Amino acid sequence: MSEAGSTARAISARLFGSRPSIRPVMLEALFVFGVLAVALALAAPAAAELAASDWRFVVIALFVYGGVVVVALAGLDDHPHRRLGIANMITGFRAGLTALVAAALVEVERLGPGGDETLAWALVSVAIIALVLDGVDGYAARAQGTGSNFGERFDMEVDALMILVLSLLAYASGKAGFFVILLGAMRYVYLAIHAILPRLSKKLPPSALRKAVCVIQIAALCAVMTPVVEPPFSNAVALAALLLLSASFGRDLFGQVRHGAGRETG
Repeated sequence: MSEAGSTARAISARLFGSRPSIRPVMLEALFVFGVLAVALALAAPAAAELAASDWRFVVIALFVYGGVVVVALAGLDDHPHRRLGIANMITGFRAGLTALVAAALVEVERLGPGGDETLAWALVSVAIIALVLDGVDGYAARAQGTGSNFGERFDMEVDALMILVLSLLAYASGKAGFFVILLGAMRYVYLAIHAILPRLSKKLPPSALRKAVCVIQIAALCAVMTPVVEPPFSNAVALAALLLLSASFGRDLFGQVRHGAGRETG
């Protein structure tokens, strides 16, 4: 019996490590994201009713948020702290707001030129709240000393998702041409290039310029989705944002190719 127990422990250690226990931060993350999911499940039906939408609004919101949580939990090993931190909780809340914006895709025909102005302003308001909180989570991480690769990546992916969602809304509503989807796809194209070219596989160091460009993209897309900005001006705003983002990504790629993976010029 003792020999069997020793064998079982050896197999467990081989498969799961010497201490097959769940990290406290994982338990906290499951609790926090679970609470936020419940809050979203309660808020989404009310938001759907205000938007005069249907059950699809709720399903999309929960599906998008669930996807974000799965990706976040998968990367939690890059968070060395025992506590999740206020910053990541705020980012999780921003993910919920992004999910609500994504749910508006079911009513996209009402968001175009001459559409429902109340719905459009509500959509933009939610996106702007998420944008404002984007600065708050970074400040909280620095103030608490809970910054980590996980937090940076979590923040970046929520930003990228918001840009993708707003890009899809801008195109599908007729506020901008097909090119605007490139705004939302740029981050994922960049990741694909990294996957193809091993020398670019390491992450770039933090950059204030890169963060500023990201904020400008979201602000520009919010402007495009307002009722007061219509084609052709909305097309011009979206195109300017795309050119700026292309220059930023080009700068990062050039810096990595020229100076080696994980380094950046300037």
